[in-house]
Amino acid sequence: MTRPDYEALARQLDETGEFKVLRRFTPQSSYGRLADDDEARTGLFVDVETTGMQWGADRIIEFAGVPFAYGARSGQITEVSAPVALLEDPGRPIPPDIVRLTHITDEMVAGRRIEDSTVASLVRQADLVIAHNAKFDRPFLEARFPVFAEKPWACSINDVPWEAHGLGSVKLGWLLMEHAGYYFRAHRAGDDCLAAIHLLATPFADDGSLPMRHLLQSSQRQTVLVRAVGSPFDSKDVLKARGYQWDPGSTNRGKAWQKEIGEDALDAERAWLDGAIYKGRGAPELIKLTASVRYAPPR
Repeated sequence: MTRPDYEALARQLDETGEFKVLRRFTPQSSYGRLADDDEARTGLFVDVETTGMQWGADRIIEFAGVPFAYGARSGQITEVSAPVALLEDPGRPIPPDIVRLTHITDEMVAGRRIEDSTVASLVRQADLVIAHNAKFDRPFLEARFPVFAEKPWACSINDVPWEAHGLGSVKLGWLLMEHAGYYFRAHRAGDDCLAAIHLLATPFADDGSLPMRHLLQSSQRQTVLVRAVGSPFDSKDVLKARGYQWDPGSTNRGKAWQKEIGEDALDAERAWLDGAIYKGRGAPELIKLTASVRYAPPR
């Protein structure tokens, strides 16, 4: 029996305008070559699976890192290495909802420990560490592997203008479908890294720009974290409407409403806070952010 030409059938359905056919995502090991005037750099895409959402209390159960080569000027991703994926026993039962999500069981991690030297070798070769939601991954990884604090970080959610290019959700599977035209249901750390690298290597449909280039430009910016410490309780709705988010604090930092802004907007923001929030009876806390400290846990 002759095998049907499924790709031709898929194109026919696509061309009707009534259907959108998604291909199953298959990782690629190469996305092209660099121009002669570009500079080769090494990125490390990382992801963790954990026992929960709190980096100070929960534990890593899986780490994955995928080294890849890219151009410092163009953002062109070239070679992608195989994932290094490692399991670790958290020393406690894995919650049932985490097992359902990741398919990682207590039996799979029993007695396992991630070798620090293996992770350190990956990190030290990298010029930039990237995660899809670095605010989550970086604190977990720094707590377990302090070597991660030595590197600049970027986030494939916050450092890429997905919304400006018509993509309203930043969920990994949704972006892979809408931006790259693939379906993807994996939720293991190594698979997630490969899918996210593919997103960064896929040009935007509207202008042909590379998400990876946007990410590099965003990660190099200098910004300020404005923390409205001591703001009156009844000002919370005003702060929220202006884009501030609640930070519950930690042992090293008090709770406050906060938001990240560009340095050029700082004077205007301070004037607004003084007039609308503090009324001459207080001032915000200001923390300068670069790729070396952005997304890091409070120090």
